Amino acid sequence: MISLYKGELERQKQPHEKHLLISQNNDILIQMKIKGKIILTFVLVAMILPSIQAHSKTEFFLNETSPLETNITSATDNISIEMITNLPSQREDNIPSVRPGDSFSASFNITNISDQEMNLLEVSTETNGYGAVLDPTLFSKDSLAAGESWITDEKTIVTVTEGGTASEALDLAIVLDQSGSMNDEIDALIEELINVVDEIKAEVPDLRVGLILFGGDPLYNPLISNSLITHLTSDISVIVDVLSNRGTSGGQEPWGDALYCAKNYLEWRLNAVKLVIVITDEPNNSGSLIRFNSDLIELYGQYAAENFILCPIMASGGSSTAQEITRGELIPGADITGGTYIEIGTEYPQTEDIPDLIGELIVLYSIELDFKIIANLTYEIDPGVREFFAREFVVLLDEIPPEIDTWIYFSEDFLTDEKFVTIMSEVKDVTGIPFVEIYYKFDNTPFWTISNATSLFNDSYCLSLAYDYQDQNLYYKIYTKDWIGNEIFSEEQIVDLSSSYEYSIIPVSSKKEITLMPNQQVILRLTGASNDDSYGIIFSDSHDFYDIMAADIDSSTILINKIDSQVDSLIVPAEHTVKVSLIASGCVSVIIANVIPETVEFKETFTVAIDYNDVYLYRIDNRFQDEENRQFYADSKEVQTGIYVFNASSLEYLSKKYASVELAEEEYLMLVVADYHTGQIEVGFTYESEYTPYEHYYQTEGLSWPVAIAVLGLAALLGFYKQKKR
Repeated sequence: MISLYKGELERQKQPHEKHLLISQNNDILIQMKIKGKIILTFVLVAMILPSIQAHSKTEFFLNETSPLETNITSATDNISIEMITNLPSQREDNIPSVRPGDSFSASFNITNISDQEMNLLEVSTETNGYGAVLDPTLFSKDSLAAGESWITDEKTIVTVTEGGTASEALDLAIVLDQSGSMNDEIDALIEELINVVDEIKAEVPDLRVGLILFGGDPLYNPLISNSLITHLTSDISVIVDVLSNRGTSGGQEPWGDALYCAKNYLEWRLNAVKLVIVITDEPNNSGSLIRFNSDLIELYGQYAAENFILCPIMASGGSSTAQEITRGELIPGADITGGTYIEIGTEYPQTEDIPDLIGELIVLYSIELDFKIIANLTYEIDPGVREFFAREFVVLLDEIPPEIDTWIYFSEDFLTDEKFVTIMSEVKDVTGIPFVEIYYKFDNTPFWTISNATSLFNDSYCLSLAYDYQDQNLYYKIYTKDWIGNEIFSEEQIVDLSSSYEYSIIPVSSKKEITLMPNQQVILRLTGASNDDSYGIIFSDSHDFYDIMAADIDSSTILINKIDSQVDSLIVPAEHTVKVSLIASGCVSVIIANVIPETVEFKETFTVAIDYNDVYLYRIDNRFQDEENRQFYADSKEVQTGIYVFNASSLEYLSKKYASVELAEEEYLMLVVADYHTGQIEVGFTYESEYTPYEHYYQTEGLSWPVAIAVLGLAALLGFYKQKKR
C-alpha cells in the first residue's frame, strides 16, 4: 500500500492543522504506514492542540514542588482539575512519561474557583485503549466551598504492553467527480478499493463508506438526483458495484453541491470520525447552491464546526489554468478542517495510487495514538441541576530508545600541534536523556575506555581524543538511555585516522556543524562543483567569535584572514578546493555550508528532499511595499527545518527561525537545514495568509543559550516503518 506520511502524527482532526501539498514535481509521495505493533508511541500533541472536548482546553503547568511529581491543571470558569502523578518528567512542558506495561498512581485535585458552593461532587476516571484504571470506583464529596480544594484518593493506572492501538469508528464519504475526464480514476477505484479496505480492516475494523457522485451532465447533481447518493455502508462491494454501473460524460463539476450533500444527506454516526474525500480535476462549477468561492469557504466553516475532516485529492488532466483555480478552491478545505490536500502529478503519486491514498487517509484519521486519562466530574450548584465536565490528561508512552546521529572531525592544537579526533553525537529522545557515554579504543590499546561525552546544546554531545601517527584506527560505540530506562548501545564504528583529509571535505550542497574546542585548530575543505561556482558560508550559531583563515588551494589565493569573526562568506570556484582553518579561544559552535544559491521569486513554490547533511541557500528579494505581510517557508509535517537568516548585501547573520520567516522589506539569504528528521519539504515565498507552517513539538525557537544547553532531549523519531508500493 502506498504510504501517506503525516509526520509526528499530531492528530489530523484538530482544526488548526494544515494541508500537505504534494506537487506535480514530487519524485515520491511522503510515506507513512502505521504499524499496530509499534502503537505505543509518543503523545506529542497535548502541548499544542486543544482538548478533544469542545468545551474545554487542557493547559500544562510546571510543578514547582517536586521533580518526582507532575501536576497538570485543566481549568474552566467554575472549577479546576489537577492531576498529580508519581511519574518523572524532565521535559520543559512537564508532561510525564512511562514505559508501556508499567503502572503508576494518579490522584486529582479539584478546586472550586467559582463564587458559590458546589454540592454532591462525583469524579470517575477512565483511559483510552492504552491502559486501564484499577478499581474504577467513584470519588465523591458532599460539598466544596468557594475557593476550597479537594484531593481525591490515588488510583493505580496500568498501561498495555502491545496490541493497544485504539482505532476509532470512522465514516467515510467519497465525493467523486464522474465527468468525462475521470474514467481512469473511477477504473482505479473499481479495481483496487475492495483490496485496500480488506488490507486495513485489521487496523480499522469499524469502517463505513458512502459515495456521492457528481458531474458530467448538468442534471448529475446530487442536490437534484438522489440516485447519485449511496448511503454509508460497511459493505464496500456496494460502493464498487455503484461505480461499475456509472458512466462518465460531459464536463460539469458541481462538487460544492456534492460536498453539501455529503455533510447533510448522509447518516453520520455521532461516535465516529467523519472523513470526506473529494476527488476532482476541475474547479467547482454549475452548482445550484454552492456556486462561488465565498460559498465554499462558508461550507468549509460548517464542516469544521461539526468536526468533519475534508481531504481533497486533485486528479491530473486539467489544464494549467484549471488546476490553479481548482487548487485554490480545494486547499482551503483542508486548511480549515484540518485535513490533507493531495495532488496527483506527472511523477508520483499516479492515478492508480488513489485507492491506496484513500486507505492511508482512513488509517491516519482513525488510529488513536494518545494515551489519555479522563476525569469526569459532575456536581450541583443549583438544587437538582448537575453540571458535567470531562478533562483529558496526557502521559507519554515511550518504549523507543533514543536516536543517535554521529559524525567525526579532526583538529590540531594551535599551540602544541597535538592532533585530535572529535566524536560528535546528536542524541534525541522524547523523554529526555541524562548522559551519553562513549566507549573507545585505539589500535595500540587492548582495552575499551569509557568517557562521558560533554553536553553542548541542541541535544549535541562531543568527546575530543588526542592521537598520534602510530594510531591507525579509532573504534568507538555510544551508549545512552532516557530518564525512564529505554536504552541504546550503538554498533561499533571504525575511524581511519590516516584519512583525516576525507573527513574534512564539505562537498557542494552539504554542511558541517562543529564545536571548536579551546585552542584547537580545525581544518575543513570546501570542494567546488563541476560547473558552477558555489557559495561558502561560515558562521557562529552561538554568536561567539573564532579566528579564520581561508585559501583557494588551486589558485594559491588567500580569501579570508580574520580574528574574532562571527560570519564569513567566500566563493568556491568550480572544481577548486578552498581550505578553511578555524581556531577559537573558547567553546564555539560553527556551521560551515557549501552551496549554490538559488533565487526564489514571489509566489513561487516547489518541493525538495532534505537529509541531515543537506543544505539549501535561497535568495529572497522582498524590497516591495505591500499591504500584506510576506513570508518565506521551508516546511513539512515530516521535517522540522531550521532557517538561518542573513542580510543578502552585508551577509549579517540575523536570526534562526523554524519552518517560516516573516519578512521585512529587505533582500535576504535563507540557509535551510534539517533540524529534526528528514524527507520532503515544501519551499515557498508568499503572503503569510496563504501558508500556515506546521507546529512541531521539537521546535526550540526562543530558547536562550543556557536554556538550550540544559535541554537534554526534546524528541525522538516515531517508530513508524515506511513502506512504498513498487
